[in-house]
Amino acid sequence: MASDKLIKLVDAASLGDLDAAAAIAKGYVEGDFGKKNYEKALKWGRYAAKRGHEEAAKTVALAEELMSKDI
Repeated sequence: MASDKLIKLVDAASLGDLDAAAAIAKGYVEGDFGKKNYEKALKWGRYAAKRGHEEAAKTVALAEELMSKDI
């Protein structure tokens, strides 16, 4: 079950809040929402990064690097 924090972030990101999308990406990379999930991190991180969010772009790069090590 998703945490209240995650639900609020997803709601905000779905309305275009890039900081929220970046926070979701970072949370999935760090395992803040349970198990680490690089695919979901990439989804939300790319959403924000494509719209100019620099921290999200860094999170995308990190998720891609970590994902390549897990394979």
